[in-house]
Amino acid sequence: MKALICILIAAASISPLGAQDSSRATADSALTPETGFYRSPRRALILGSLIPGAGHIYAGEYWHGFVNYETTVAGIGGGLLTFMIDRCSFNLDPECDPGPQWPHRVLGVTMVGLGFWRWISSARDASRAAERANERHRRKMAKAKPIIEAPVGLQGNWRAGVAIPW
Repeated sequence: MKALICILIAAASISPLGAQDSSRATADSALTPETGFYRSPRRALILGSLIPGAGHIYAGEYWHGFVNYETTVAGIGGGLLTFMIDRCSFNLDPECDPGPQWPHRVLGVTMVGLGFWRWISSARDASRAAERANERHRRKMAKAKPIIEAPVGLQGNWRAGVAIPW
């Protein structure tokens, strides 16, 4: 029981006091509309982890996703075939000499490793692909909005203009 109380006291002393933190300010919901992601980076990462290239296809980078899928499947599948097949695999002669086994086995393991490396790197890049898609969508949807400011000071000059996001 004493150990539990000590752990609770230690956790309470370490945790931040959010109610007394005046540096964190929330934005006024009337001024900043809540916008969600066009493409979720987390969903792209999950899709890219399950199926090679699917995260890029979800993010709208179809060619990149297709190339990632093909290179991953070719690397893993070709590596497995290279590892298993030797000179005597399709020879019907029972006295066939397959020769040394290590060269094609090393090549097969290397190809499988490169295929898995391509899959992992594609999955890691899928979230950045979604962020790139979000940026493209934001730039495409950016619209000019009018700016009208009330008079400041004694002169009473109104300011008007147009804000165009880049």
